[in-house]
Amino acid sequence: MMKKHIYFALFVLLVSGCAKDAAYDDGAVGKSGSITRFAVFQHYMYVLNQNEIQTYDIQDKAHPALIHRLPTDYGLETITIYEGTVFVGSTTALYLLDISTPAEPKILSKSDRVADIGFTGCDPVAVKGNYAYSTIKIIENACGFISAESALVVYDVTDKTDPNVVGTYPLSMPNGLGYQGNYLFVCDEGTDQLEVFDISDPTAVKTTSYGYAITDPFDLIVDGQRLIVSSKTDFLILDISDVAQIRKVGQITK
Repeated sequence: MMKKHIYFALFVLLVSGCAKDAAYDDGAVGKSGSITRFAVFQHYMYVLNQNEIQTYDIQDKAHPALIHRLPTDYGLETITIYEGTVFVGSTTALYLLDISTPAEPKILSKSDRVADIGFTGCDPVAVKGNYAYSTIKIIENACGFISAESALVVYDVTDKTDPNVVGTYPLSMPNGLGYQGNYLFVCDEGTDQLEVFDISDPTAVKTTSYGYAITDPFDLIVDGQRLIVSSKTDFLILDISDVAQIRKVGQITK
């Protein structure tokens, strides 16, 4: 798993190395996949352990300092930052964190996914406007039995202190996700498919027939009209300028 993440990080550095947004300054905007366990805001880095969020001051890049620990329930999986709010996915919940004081993040809210949708699972998150999209890959349900139920879950996060589930959509074995415009792209390892959803109305997400066959897709990055997908064996570069006719424009073997 770690090797896969390192490959993906190196690849992104290669494809974006000459871009302005690859600069190492406080105004930089980096791109990453949705399955990541750390995120940077200003000169702070937030890192997930299984049951806490650690804050590092990285202003002195040669000597990062651990300055804060925020305890959580067990099972933290992924982290992303959107418009000054941190979204953390765990095996049981979606956490929203306030970083108005970046050195000391505070929990704004924590969903209860067992109560909301009746099951647990891994939880990468992508956020657009007032809605958060999360893929739930089920390993076992709340009772501890193996379950085949996995889903795309949509949260209304207009009130960041009280996120609400507004839709669930069945999937096979989903992993990373990201969006461009009104389309959400999801890696579904169970169907060997890049699934495409129409999210023009987040409260009534629609499936489409615009998917693209990929063996074991794991994570993705949306970069303008390009989509970079990481699978077990390759990085695929896809042209998504016409979502109805996604086409491969490049491939790098791992």
